[in-house]
Amino acid sequence: MVTDESQWYVQKGSRVQGPFTADEVGRFLLLGRVRNTDRVSRDGELWEPVTQVPELIPEELLDLQSDDGWNQFLTVRQASDERTSTTTVAVDRRARPNKDAEYVRDEWKNNTTSTDSSNGLLPWSLLGITLAALGVVLYLNATSGVAG
Repeated sequence: MVTDESQWYVQKGSRVQGPFTADEVGRFLLLGRVRNTDRVSRDGELWEPVTQVPELIPEELLDLQSDDGWNQFLTVRQASDERTSTTTVAVDRRARPNKDAEYVRDEWKNNTTSTDSSNGLLPWSLLGITLAALGVVLYLNATSGVAG
């Protein structure tokens, strides 16, 4: 079937998914299934950050700082989620929405991956491992030069 709708592939880490329509990618962004750190491609070869493709970003993600923008985002997000019922629910910004909605708001507002402090542990642990390995290499190098 030939269609005029553009097809997009989504790269999440080393995993590639798709093809999806632009509307599907936008819906996935609203639901937090595609994050602003993920990459997209039309052909599966040339990749760019999803934030660099304006046609994929839903309007509701552009004004999350204002109360009206946040409420509009929550309403559209709920309507887009196939896991929720079709019953309309009044949304109060003071009420805590689910964690996925909070993640989407924080990610798009701050343009970072997360505010969760546990995400910072991996780079620091890798730095520690790297420094320890470097110390071992330097020690072995120094001791092998003395013995030789």
